Amino acid sequence: VKEKYKTDNTKIGIDVSHHQGNIDYKKIKESGVEFAFIRIGSQKGKNGEYYLDNKFKENIEGFTQVDIPIGIYFFSYADSNEEALKQAKWILKQIKNYKIDLPIVFDWENWTKYREYNLSFYHLTEMASTFINKIEKSGYKSMLYSSKNYLEKIWFKPNTNIWLAHYAPETDYEGEYKVWQLCDDGKIDGIDDNFVDIDIMYK
Repeated sequence: VKEKYKTDNTKIGIDVSHHQGNIDYKKIKESGVEFAFIRIGSQKGKNGEYYLDNKFKENIEGFTQVDIPIGIYFFSYADSNEEALKQAKWILKQIKNYKIDLPIVFDWENWTKYREYNLSFYHLTEMASTFINKIEKSGYKSMLYSSKNYLEKIWFKPNTNIWLAHYAPETDYEGEYKVWQLCDDGKIDGIDDNFVDIDIMYK
């Protein structure tokens, strides 16, 4: 990945959650990882309570100790502007004692049950914007995560940076994006228990 994608205008990073198990942050740093997005948590389904990823505290402290810049993402089941705003406030409360260098990301992927949400594509985008606006008004950067397919067919153009998921050697997505998640089966020294997503960030 470094040989193919590392340039003066890119950084190579990963995104992690409890699925990666125990991480050797020093080895990650030595492997050339330049940033990381950490899952802060999620929601127990639609209208469910919020919870911290059980590796969040360990991950945010571990990456911070080795000076790898971090952002965070929240896997959302929001079904209204009010719920999205509530989620943003919950996240802000959880991170108040940490240094967050990169965006706080809205990650909504409930496509198989989309009909249950009774959301038009417009209102889905409006909901994401509610989350993003609250985060940015609180002094942080924000971003929307989604796959190439849904960015092209469903999302309106939200006024924020995009984290594109497209698992391919090259992407033909024509919209603007700040980060590209190019695979979910990366292997790297320091993460021995599972694969890891690999990301490219553009300056």
